[in-house]
Amino acid sequence: MRESVRSFRRNVVQVRQALAGLERGPGSLAVDGGHLGEPGVIERYKLLSIPVRRALNPNDRASFAAALAEIEAAPAPARGLLAPAVAAWRELGKELDSRVVLGGAPVLRRQILSEWLDAAAFYDKLDRDRAYDHLIDRWGKAAEGIGVELMEGAARALLLLDEAAAAALGEPVILPPPTRTPPPPPDPNESWWRRLLGLQPK
Repeated sequence: MRESVRSFRRNVVQVRQALAGLERGPGSLAVDGGHLGEPGVIERYKLLSIPVRRALNPNDRASFAAALAEIEAAPAPARGLLAPAVAAWRELGKELDSRVVLGGAPVLRRQILSEWLDAAAFYDKLDRDRAYDHLIDRWGKAAEGIGVELMEGAARALLLLDEAAAAALGEPVILPPPTRTPPPPPDPNESWWRRLLGLQPK
């Protein structure tokens, strides 16, 4: 099986981690950039928006479409798990192709999700571009609510496909965390006081 399914699975690990962070519950509210919201909420959405954005990009190695095509060609046990993922994906597609009135004009939900994912993925409080603020100024807080709902719907479809991907690869659904690379051994020629102070060797 090609690398795309493995890339998809590694990307979904980040989806699971981000969803777990969002499920820990809201904190206190504060005003940020003129908008009322939870401190750090956009940063938490950012953690989910990045892997979802990758999976929705057909040209990304971790894309949903590429992984689905590979799994459809896999043995029957993996194909048998595809039905819920395909159904969720089609339902999401129908919703994305529908329109909602924002700013006095009908807008495709697909466009809202795309701009929300960009705004959240590249959000930076110190960024002068302020893509998130431009999104809210253009369409109001409703755009955030729609974007979040669609993003979480996409995440659910990713999790369903990940179950089929796990079966196709013969792996557990929940992958273990990646092993940390051990630090290099100390240089025997390096002075002990430099190691103690954390200084780089000359």
